[in-house]
Amino acid sequence: MDNLIYTNELCVGCNRCISACGCPGANVAHNENEINVIKVDSNRCIACGACFDVCEHNAREYVDDTERFFEDLKRGKKISIILAPAFKANYYNEYKTILGGLKKMGVNRIFSVSHGADITSWAYINYIQKNNFVGGISQPCPAVVGYIEKYIPELIPKLMPIHSPMMCSAI
Repeated sequence: MDNLIYTNELCVGCNRCISACGCPGANVAHNENEINVIKVDSNRCIACGACFDVCEHNAREYVDDTERFFEDLKRGKKISIILAPAFKANYYNEYKTILGGLKKMGVNRIFSVSHGADITSWAYINYIQKNNFVGGISQPCPAVVGYIEKYIPELIPKLMPIHSPMMCSAI
């Protein structure tokens, strides 16, 4: 697995990320050239972002493919976007301009994740009723699913076998 989250050169080894992380071994102290740094173990990290919240040194980064997105659009690659419903709320005065600009740049289609949420809700109800399934764990959050898969695999059968709203929209 490639590292989605990694430590940059600003790390001073303060251990705040280790303290904040709920995943044993996801943040590991190393001594590099007599300097303590905290590295991310991608096999243990669930990409929840807790380390970003506590790092006062801006020593955490994530793989950002924004530039690649715009380069692909310039090359004429067909790209569709799935849009979180919060986008309109967060950019109420700008959302039409932003989305219109993306369309002008070549974005093929824009889908709202709210449609995927409707599909997910229908699928949950359908599955629960047809299978008399109780005590299931919904799974719209990849960090929760990753945690269960890596740290509590005995709960995997309790995960609802339904895609998240984002995945339902993508499909």
